[in-house]
Amino acid sequence: MCHRRAVALALALAFACAVPARAEQPAPPSPELKLLVGLPPGSGTDQIARILADGLGHRLGLRFAVENRTGARGNVAAEAVARAAPDGTTLGVVTATTLVLNRHLSRQMGYDPQADLTPISRFATLPHLLLVAGPNAPRTVGELADTLKARPASCGTPGAGTVQHLALEMLLRNLGARCDLVHYRSAAGAIPDLIGGALAVYVEGAVIGLPLVRDGRVRALAVTSRIRLPLLPEAPTVAETIPGFEAETWIALMGPRGMAEPLVARLEAASIAVARDPAVVRRLRAISAEPVGGGRMELAATIRAQDSIWGPVARAAGVTAD
Repeated sequence: MCHRRAVALALALAFACAVPARAEQPAPPSPELKLLVGLPPGSGTDQIARILADGLGHRLGLRFAVENRTGARGNVAAEAVARAAPDGTTLGVVTATTLVLNRHLSRQMGYDPQADLTPISRFATLPHLLLVAGPNAPRTVGELADTLKARPASCGTPGAGTVQHLALEMLLRNLGARCDLVHYRSAAGAIPDLIGGALAVYVEGAVIGLPLVRDGRVRALAVTSRIRLPLLPEAPTVAETIPGFEAETWIALMGPRGMAEPLVARLEAASIAVARDPAVVRRLRAISAEPVGGGRMELAATIRAQDSIWGPVARAAGVTAD
């Protein structure tokens, strides 16, 4: 027996528990589903969430409202999803930081992001850039290693406990180099320091860094994704110097624990179809994101694999975010 609260959604998604309306009766109104996002409006994750909301709404004939609930590196939004009713009316667009990193960085979490959320689909990835500035800046990752080994230097990230921070920690470990880490609240504070020579390198998401590269203010030393960016093909990958290196922010569609199998399957299929839509692919790549279109099993496997990678990096670096 379906819960009364979920009947409208079940009708809209044409599940077995739906009761067909009589021909002479108007169709029941579609419920408005919430997509909770843990980052602010305009961020890369927020832009991707709105692309996903548009696509899901079109395919399912439902209204999806993106709601930003920021704080605690995405935990505020994700915990709200975890505590929501498992009827599909509240879902989350959740990042790797929230699903993987946070559990290694904080002891103050009121939920388990891997046990209390239902994986639905891995929708897209966002790579990061190693940014440098000035005529004397390193030209290659190897030169960056030489610079950091030769003299004390500072390196910047957009926040402690972010993927960019852990990517920098992993890079330094692979290079056998050290630097003083400076965590900024945003690129707006970091870029003047980078241009002024206070930072040797700054790690930032491509969705924010790419416009800065295009206007000539900074230069992309390398990209952290497995392959080069189509929008920045001249920038090598870190993996071209350090084989196997990969650090991206991936974005997943998640729901509360205990969702009905038919509901999860329907949302999974719709999310995959959206990621493979040519128009959506163009929109994602325009902001330097790459569509994935992975199903729930692929997402669950990715979470396990990433957990085994980033946990040791966080512990070795002594990174905490409490």
